[in-house]
Amino acid sequence: MLAKLIETSAPDRKEIPVTREEFLIGRGADCDLRLGSSEVSRHHCLLRLRGEEVTVSDLGSSNGTYVNGQRVRSQTLLLNGDELRVASFRFVLEPNRPDGITWYSDPGVDPNANTFKLKDVKRDLPGGERGEAGEKGGSPGNEAR
Repeated sequence: MLAKLIETSAPDRKEIPVTREEFLIGRGADCDLRLGSSEVSRHHCLLRLRGEEVTVSDLGSSNGTYVNGQRVRSQTLLLNGDELRVASFRFVLEPNRPDGITWYSDPGVDPNANTFKLKDVKRDLPGGERGEAGEKGGSPGNEAR
């Protein structure tokens, strides 16, 4: 299961597993989630799951698709806890996360920062020499004669 939609408009809380990277919602027989209401178009909207990102696109439905009360006009990013409304059906998105890993954004960490392999980092060697990490002696080409 890649994510789940929790139906909040039903009297009893229903959890719908999102099992495909492209998850079609509508009334049509070929939809992954079929909603039995004349307010719902045959192909109403499409959820796309790519990596950690979930987006929704309205597919030209008559009554629209809404995220947190705002009508979806183009592909829209869905975040954990966002409300998705299709006609009178309301869902909350809950992405599935791998066990044991908590995904969060640390404000002090730049995700675009350069990273280095240990062998690329210069370090001080005993005796004041400088060399490559993990290397014995000086830098290449500076062998003792």
